[in-house]
Amino acid sequence: MLGFQLVQEGRIRLSITPEMKQSIHLLTLSGQELTRYLQEAADENPVLELEEPSTLRTRLPRRLNQERFSSYDPLLQMKGAEPTLEHLLISQLRLQNLPPAMETTAVYLAGCVNDDGYLTMELTDVVSARGISMPEAEAALDILQSLDPAGVGARNLRECLLLQIRRDSYANQHAEHMVERGLEELVRFHPGRAGTRLGISSQQAQAAYDYIAGLDPKPCRSIGCTERAHYIIPDAVVQIRNDELSLRLNSAGVPRVSLNEAFCRWIREIDADEVWSGRAAEARAIIRSVRMRRRTLMRVLAAIMSEQESFLREGPAGLKPLNLAVIAEAIGMHESTVSRAVNGKYVQTPHGVFELKTFFASGLETTNGEVASAPAVKLRLKELIRSERAERPYSDSQLTALLASEGIVISRRTVAKYREELQILPSLERKRWGK
Repeated sequence: MLGFQLVQEGRIRLSITPEMKQSIHLLTLSGQELTRYLQEAADENPVLELEEPSTLRTRLPRRLNQERFSSYDPLLQMKGAEPTLEHLLISQLRLQNLPPAMETTAVYLAGCVNDDGYLTMELTDVVSARGISMPEAEAALDILQSLDPAGVGARNLRECLLLQIRRDSYANQHAEHMVERGLEELVRFHPGRAGTRLGISSQQAQAAYDYIAGLDPKPCRSIGCTERAHYIIPDAVVQIRNDELSLRLNSAGVPRVSLNEAFCRWIREIDADEVWSGRAAEARAIIRSVRMRRRTLMRVLAAIMSEQESFLREGPAGLKPLNLAVIAEAIGMHESTVSRAVNGKYVQTPHGVFELKTFFASGLETTNGEVASAPAVKLRLKELIRSERAERPYSDSQLTALLASEGIVISRRTVAKYREELQILPSLERKRWGK
């Protein structure tokens, strides 16, 4: 029979407060993201005050007299925008004294060249668009392809390579014939088979292949580049001073947060309503979250660098295997907290700027019972390949045996995987015949 009854049950329920959510969110942000977050928060909350980091004063050149040049403007010293590829091509065409119709067509073709230097428009479309004949379009293309850099105006990779070879007075005598036979022969190149097809020796085929490999498949990619350089501002700086580890957070660009004393005094004097009291509470919560983020980052960084002290002294070769659980146990935090603190953060070390995730590397067992990190094994693999003989490169099996002789237990498949990650060709494609 169904009925109702009263049951008392005890449960433990974990609830996350808004301030805890905010602290977790700030922990995942990098220094630049934190700056944007604080600026947006200060724009919405007048109680929160930001103190912008002090900027370096512009130093005048020694040759300039500051009294004489009191109106010195550092913005006038900025470099102007670089000319585009189209502008450079057109400026070359203006110097050739071409007939007006031919120059107009060549200028039109210059506008159809992409950033790599390739013509992106078919000549039949040029004929239709300009109302000219095919011979006139081909003549304009020949003029465009005669400009610098060599290879500009090519319609495909084969034509690009041929243009560079024919413009080079020191080109290899067999390179043009090798390219004309087809680029597919160069993908899986073998000097013996290529020499047989071309009627030359394997040494001559190898020399021609090496010459072709030195050509630029994108001859104009560095001209008028519009991409901005990507700069990384490290979140921390690690150094070794007097044989001791020195660690500090990088405060460059990150504003200091505080309460606006005038607003706080006004709120206390007028006994403000809940809206303004809530604004003040939000500002205090943000300040506490920023301080907690700083403390957490310092603890995580100190634990990581303590485990990877050999890296600071020896470089990437001294990197040890490490996982989040080790750091979490060392500082008494959960692995998820360590993961959030590591995500998107960079650190400046004596050996360069590295992402914190770099220090969490997998490991391989060695015969002496120790564990070698994967980056250290890759570095050793790269050194072995660099020291090999060009005419007899090491195969993956031989590299596996060499690493095993050094005590590193690794499979041939893993060696091939690491080699591909290092963008190193297989032994057959690395082989070179003597000249």
